[in-house]
Amino acid sequence: MKILFLGTPDSAVPILEKLITTQHQVVGVITQPARKSGRGLDLKDSAVSEFAKQKGLKVFSPEKIDREYFAQNLKSLDADMAIVVAFGQILRKEVLAELKFGWINIHYSLLPKFRGAAPVQRAILQGERETGISFFAIEEGLDTGPIIKSYPYQLSDSATTDSVLQELNVLATQKIEDIITGIENGSFEPVKQSGEVSTAPKINEMDLRIDWNDLSSEISRRVRAGSKRLNAWTIIGESKIKILSISENSLEDQIAHGQIKVVNKFVNVGCKSGSLIINEVIPEGKKQMDAISWINGFQDKSDLKFS
Repeated sequence: MKILFLGTPDSAVPILEKLITTQHQVVGVITQPARKSGRGLDLKDSAVSEFAKQKGLKVFSPEKIDREYFAQNLKSLDADMAIVVAFGQILRKEVLAELKFGWINIHYSLLPKFRGAAPVQRAILQGERETGISFFAIEEGLDTGPIIKSYPYQLSDSATTDSVLQELNVLATQKIEDIITGIENGSFEPVKQSGEVSTAPKINEMDLRIDWNDLSSEISRRVRAGSKRLNAWTIIGESKIKILSISENSLEDQIAHGQIKVVNKFVNVGCKSGSLIINEVIPEGKKQMDAISWINGFQDKSDLKFS
């Protein structure tokens, strides 16, 4: 089977890495164009592009895949199927009709729940106990195509966006060959999506701002929904500080909402239901550090408070 792979972020790389070890041939990799990144705003290839080039694969980076682009650049590859993971573009009907076995998307939720760009983050934010992966045939709508196969995954109380994506990728790599084989021999029959529909729009900075008047469970979910790309955050004085990890505690003392209190070298912060321990932070303009190292940078620790 000749396969096109479409993907952009680092979370899509493990699937491509798995595909090139199978009996199938990856004839081309399509990814988003290089974007400006870093303080110097230098153009930077996507993680998928960097990996594909290292492996000597043909890489295509169109701003848009339309019928003309497909005819001029992709048709000669004679692909049978496309595997799509976090690509970042909507594919049009005339392009979707080009491949014999279709365009198969790997989506990180149990569709039709959490259709959209941030299914794992939204599942964590909303306190879901279960998510999973769905292999589905792409049609023109956003994550609306018929399901080929879904696999559930249980979300623990300590699940983070990065850890869940990593484990879902492991699950996807374990199943991808079976999916391709099942589509090729006709043993997997796509089924129309059914059940509760919900959306998972892209996470923005304000989604992850911590309100210390919230319950500890809500604050915990906000922190765990953060990722390498975007973290939960709060304000102290006039500075923004990113909160990377927190944990529950059994401190009996009542602490005002947002108030910081150091007890036995643990940095405790009051919230609506008791308090939480901050473990790791990134202060504005500084590197990642443990919370006690950060707090030790304050000469006066008597009245520190997040707003």
